[in-house]
Amino acid sequence: MERKNYYLHKDKKSGEILYLEYDKIKGYPIRPKTKIEDAIDVHKIIFINPTLQEKLIRKKVEIKLKYFKKALEELEGEDGSSGDVERVIIDAEKLRVNLLSRYIHYLGNTYGSIYLNQLQQIINQLKVLFFKNVQKERYQVVRRQMMNEDLYYLEEENEKKGRGR
Repeated sequence: MERKNYYLHKDKKSGEILYLEYDKIKGYPIRPKTKIEDAIDVHKIIFINPTLQEKLIRKKVEIKLKYFKKALEELEGEDGSSGDVERVIIDAEKLRVNLLSRYIHYLGNTYGSIYLNQLQQIINQLKVLFFKNVQKERYQVVRRQMMNEDLYYLEEENEKKGRGR
């Protein structure tokens, strides 16, 4: 089946659909994920209007930032394992890379730097939580080993009394 490229323009009162080569049009491309029966298959949409591009990307980034803030609150509230925290850190780092490589062009310096600062603060808090969880888990492992080997006396810290020479 042959693909056709169409260009839809809002200001045209005639309502006709124009054929253009959209590979040459510069803009923010997205690929829709929903598929509806008895409808036109849309494989790619390109937004050309710069303000619309900025609004779409800002909304996308803000939703992801809210997700990371909520995940951080949940992980701080409950005893999450270091693996859970590590997965969230990896996802946050992926968003940071996407911001730097893809979205900064559309957002500009102001919003780009604001979102990068917010994301970096969340990543730093997640890393602190990760290291706390790793430290707790290591302590639990050592304690279990001591319990298994009947080394209770290592937990007590008694001062040695003797001749202080």
